[in-house]
Amino acid sequence: MEYEIRKLKTLAKKMNCPWSPELEKIIKTLYTPEEIDLLLVFNGPYMDRFTASKIAKKVRRPIEEIEPVLKELARTQRLFAVEKDSIITYSLFPMVPGLFELYFANHKRAKAEEEDIMMVFAEEYEKYYDKGYIVKGMNSSYPLMRVFVDQKVVDDSISRGKGKLLEVDEEVDEVKNTILPFEQAKLIVENSTRFSVMDCACRIHMKIHNNGVPVNEYPFNVCMAFNTNADYVIQQGVGRELTKEEALETLTAAAKAGLVHTTQNITGKSWFTCNCDRDTCIMLRGIRQFHNPNAVASSNFIPEYDIEQCIFCQKCTKLCPMYTIELVEDKEDKRIEINLDRCIGCGVCAFNCPEGAITMIKKFAKVPAQNFAGAAKRYLEGKMKD
Repeated sequence: MEYEIRKLKTLAKKMNCPWSPELEKIIKTLYTPEEIDLLLVFNGPYMDRFTASKIAKKVRRPIEEIEPVLKELARTQRLFAVEKDSIITYSLFPMVPGLFELYFANHKRAKAEEEDIMMVFAEEYEKYYDKGYIVKGMNSSYPLMRVFVDQKVVDDSISRGKGKLLEVDEEVDEVKNTILPFEQAKLIVENSTRFSVMDCACRIHMKIHNNGVPVNEYPFNVCMAFNTNADYVIQQGVGRELTKEEALETLTAAAKAGLVHTTQNITGKSWFTCNCDRDTCIMLRGIRQFHNPNAVASSNFIPEYDIEQCIFCQKCTKLCPMYTIELVEDKEDKRIEINLDRCIGCGVCAFNCPEGAITMIKKFAKVPAQNFAGAAKRYLEGKMKD
């Protein structure tokens, strides 16, 4: 028994998950002892891409025995698999972002095939989250995810003279209020070649946890993957393909609903974009529930309020995901106040203001890593400092 627990703890560490009784139950529910032995050949999340033959050699077993196991783990979103030129390679998932998101995004399969397992995963995960383990495991001074504002918000900022786009060959440090390519929502989409959308794992998980009743009215089918990740989502039946126009429309609809755009904390091509709500998102909950500012990187923008344009409809106070906006009424006047210390710069207030009383202005000059490898390096360095 002690030997088996050591193997479970080793796998948990490789998946970047702090150990707890809840995690032990999750792993035992999702994986058999044989499957755990296969997963232990990996060094860490997404670090290795092993073929079935290589894994067979590592565990000293015939490929005919283990390949069907690997394929079934991939089909049920317990192991990441990519097929290229008819060759399938496998990688270990972290709990987040990875296993949690893809398992619950494909909830229809899970419910049809293994509802009891899905229910245990949902309940134990929520206990695990509420004890702070997910936020602790993700904590770094360099978050892997960042907030970005909607394209309409960027365009409004430019039209109101509050910002400008970077021109070709223009020096960034000489341009005031320069909006860089990675800060433009449309470029995240336009720089991609294939698009898909799937259900939000966080909202699905909370619906399952809440006895099948949604905890809010935000739309579900809004989380997108791009390029090879879109290939994976479509091939695995986790989501459906979108056109480029439909992808842009999905972003706009999400912002209109009050959802927060998030993506990888990089300047290069993103693998995916989430549209997050304040009640269920593991990152936004991390800020509000555990007061952890490193749960997600805020954008470089802050809201600027123009009282002369305000009609006090309070749409901004109702939609703000961080509850940082409030209506203040004195005897002589009333106004909107924004607590910038808690603001994540999402621009939901500005997008939905009917009179243009709020404009997002670029305040900070944070530039993320260029690609995932660079982000992972800075993320791990940030964890060591913490």
